[in-house]
Amino acid sequence: MRSRSLRSHFLLLYVMLAVLSGIVVPVLCVKFSTDAFRNYQIQRRQADLENLGDSLATLYREEGGVWKRRRVMDILRPAPQWGGMVIVLTDTNGREIYTLRPMQMRRTSRNDPPAQSQQSEDVEHITVNLPGNAGKLEIERRIPTGRYEASFLTYLMGYTLAGALVMIVFACGSGYVVAGRLSRPVILAIERTKDIARGDYDVHEEVKPVGIRELDALTRGVEDLGRSLAGQEKLRRRLMVDVAHELRTPLTVTRTQIEAIADGILEPTPERLTLCVNEMTRLADLIGNVDVLSRIEGETLRLNLEITDMKKFLEYVAENFSPLFAKAGITLAAELDAVTCEIDREQFRHVVDNLLSNALRYTDEGGKVSLRLSADGEDAVIEVADTGIGIAPEDLPNIFERFWRADESRTRVTGGSGVGLAIVKATVEAHGGEISAVSRKGEGTCFTVRLKRAEAV
Repeated sequence: MRSRSLRSHFLLLYVMLAVLSGIVVPVLCVKFSTDAFRNYQIQRRQADLENLGDSLATLYREEGGVWKRRRVMDILRPAPQWGGMVIVLTDTNGREIYTLRPMQMRRTSRNDPPAQSQQSEDVEHITVNLPGNAGKLEIERRIPTGRYEASFLTYLMGYTLAGALVMIVFACGSGYVVAGRLSRPVILAIERTKDIARGDYDVHEEVKPVGIRELDALTRGVEDLGRSLAGQEKLRRRLMVDVAHELRTPLTVTRTQIEAIADGILEPTPERLTLCVNEMTRLADLIGNVDVLSRIEGETLRLNLEITDMKKFLEYVAENFSPLFAKAGITLAAELDAVTCEIDREQFRHVVDNLLSNALRYTDEGGKVSLRLSADGEDAVIEVADTGIGIAPEDLPNIFERFWRADESRTRVTGGSGVGLAIVKATVEAHGGEISAVSRKGEGTCFTVRLKRAEAV
């Protein structure tokens, strides 16, 4: 099947509707007008015939209940407008008083054709009872369609067809304009998606709104898709660079040490072998973190949810971290209310551990880290706030992305693998919660986790 453009479809639809309406409307118009005209003729002649009956009844009363043929002829014969009729007057006993046929009708002028020649063969038989029981008129009426009626119908048909032609031309012109207006944003959206498919995410031409909600939404959706894919492509490229960097470092260190030992340049001392083991451990941890993140984001992670007293849970975690904070000279303060949630304790333990570890890593000696738990309506709110180095405003939106670290040196001295916060975010969302962060450079950072509360067992 041959495909057509959207513009062609719209234009074809408009033309079909215009032609259809241009045929149906005139036919119906002529039909209704003709019927109305004929009904007008019938009603008018009916009224004339009733007046004729009244005149005959008056004559009958004036003559004392006797029909006089001559006076009847005087009333019936001067009726040229009633040509094409046979009128029979009978008395109360059914006897024929007078019969008037079309050939007896007088012509109004010498040039007028005979009345019967102007008539059609549409015949109607009616009976008019005269008032006062004077008798009755039996009438054979032919509905006229003479030259005047034909001229009227011809003019009517001509004007109707002219109006239909104007309507078709107007509909086709407006259809062309409307079809172009409707199809243009769709065509531009198609071209834009082709550009996106080729990897060209930049907007080359701004599409102006056409005032149609659905088409404007389509245009905005395509542009939003392009911007989103551009961001994802940028992150993908950075991810590849980061993964390559993260994998290359431990592999390079280990390979250098092993090659030197194999070539006899270095002795296989316990210290060098421990260094190799540590680098392999770093590599294994990185691969493990990426695997965990993939399982969480891929919805293959199964959570063993349990009703948990969050206050006791966080107290236990804070107690385990207390020696590390004390050793670093950092104060760990816990402000915990009694709140119950349904969580996977093992998986959620990683969330709290990661947030506390980051706070410990980026807070200088003498600083403070606060672990807070409170209830906010139907939500439980967990906050980990520190007085550390903070995060730059331009880096804050990206902290939950894979392998993102604000320090460009990417050393292990100040940062981890860059996967921890991505795992935290994915785990929180797997629990049906959400996580956010606020920070000021040089003043500290506060991470906030919101979970749905649960009824205590």
